[in-house]
Amino acid sequence: MNRPILSLLMLAGSLSAGQPLSLSLQTRNAVGATQSVAELWEPTRTAIIVCDMWDLHHCRNAVIREGEMAPRMNQVLAKARASGVLIIHAPSSCTEFYEGTPARLRAISAPPAGRLPDKIGAWCSQIPAEERAVYPLDQSDGGEDDSPDEHAAWAAELNSRGLNPRQPWTRQIDLLHIDQSQDVISDSGIEIWNVLEARGIRNVILMGVHLNMCVSGRPFGLRQMARNGKHVVLMRDLTDSMYNPNRWPFVSHVRGTELFVEHVEKHICPTITSDQLIGGSPFRFSDATAGPNRLRILLLGDSTTEAKFPKLLSPDEPQLEDLVRIRLAGETNLPPVDVVNLGLSGDTIRRLLDSGRYERLVAGHSSADYVFIRYGINDHAKREDFEINFPKDFHELIARLRRDHPGATLIPTTVIPFSNQETSARINRLVRLIANKEKLPLFDIYPAYESALKNGPNMLNYRRYSLSKVPEQLRHIANPHVHTGKDPQIVVLDNRLDPHFGHLPGWYSDRHPNLAGYHVIAAETARFLAPMLASKNP
Repeated sequence: MNRPILSLLMLAGSLSAGQPLSLSLQTRNAVGATQSVAELWEPTRTAIIVCDMWDLHHCRNAVIREGEMAPRMNQVLAKARASGVLIIHAPSSCTEFYEGTPARLRAISAPPAGRLPDKIGAWCSQIPAEERAVYPLDQSDGGEDDSPDEHAAWAAELNSRGLNPRQPWTRQIDLLHIDQSQDVISDSGIEIWNVLEARGIRNVILMGVHLNMCVSGRPFGLRQMARNGKHVVLMRDLTDSMYNPNRWPFVSHVRGTELFVEHVEKHICPTITSDQLIGGSPFRFSDATAGPNRLRILLLGDSTTEAKFPKLLSPDEPQLEDLVRIRLAGETNLPPVDVVNLGLSGDTIRRLLDSGRYERLVAGHSSADYVFIRYGINDHAKREDFEINFPKDFHELIARLRRDHPGATLIPTTVIPFSNQETSARINRLVRLIANKEKLPLFDIYPAYESALKNGPNMLNYRRYSLSKVPEQLRHIANPHVHTGKDPQIVVLDNRLDPHFGHLPGWYSDRHPNLAGYHVIAAETARFLAPMLASKNP
């Protein structure tokens, strides 16, 4: 190796640096709750890798989003560089454009690392922590979110420039400054590893595109850095995904990126945001890149809407709100929808209105197109003078929804067979009267749910049972399924423990829906809603 170049390489890591980087690293637990840890990183022991911020792309919308993001990214790179952070530009398959430049030579001439991880030069599609996770996006179509007409026009334009429409990139986007006096250019996992090791760099920040493909999988990407011992984080606001909203799970492009960020935070590495380095607010793409407008559906209700335990015990499974969206996406000629679940265990209409939750979550939510309202179970148990006050509360909620969501179709909904038949009939009679008086469409979920129960009276409910009621000699069987608290509870979503505890009094008494129950509710909700949505499409 050329000695002067080696000297410059080592000297760059010893140049004066700024104050430690104060970062808040965000991860998620198994059920998706965020957790943050504050850390101080030494700049000279930190690198930023800019992944595949190409000048062009085969997806026109990807080019537009990259152009929006690049100026903010350049500000981050300038600030980090001035603080002593090493900037590594990694425009894959474009390094020939930079052949002979000082930044490219720094990568080529880095001394071989004493420890070169196995397969560090290869793509990494998965690390062990991801093996049991549900992959959040269907990207099997390549992830392009252009319309067919947009895509055809863009391909024709690229052809007219003499470029391959499938691989039109030639270099990194010009909006990102490359400081030839200190930056590094490489798309090689081996070269980048050598540079990191030569400078004693342990901390690595990844930014760029596309998160669900290159940022995670490249030889220098998140997975390789994480599995080989680097303290790696994703800058989650300076990335994008390759995701087509017409593919599973049928969410917006923005939400698709968010879902993959959540996957990263659960299974690969922590994330940070650009404001932690340069202040201001985290970067957001403009509304112009959000894609077609999506109808918004709100679900209001109690625990039978919220689905607390299905979300807790099967967090990677599609939940009620996901199932409604996915089921509707399978219909033809329906507009895309987003479904927001605002249900809360133990809730009543009065509690919703008086607790401040309505103002925070319902009134303050983006304008809804449809609002499903399913209350009555807790109201019946808790509201005095139920026959008088429940309708009064319901009418008050409807009046406020009309004020705050004037364009929404409000849909009173009957309760499922949760209480005994007499109580359910009493609640649902009032719900029908309210819907009729308000001249609103009624969604009667009760008959379909009752019919599904004929296939097995306990097939749609989970089991929740006090551990104290279980004979001592059987409690060890329940250990993996016990949720601690003042009254420890056994909770399972299916019938696996029925052979052991099915004979105990009250074992089947909890009528909250399990995942199968929510599939019934979702299927009926989509069936009810589809004709309304069809009328929205020309």
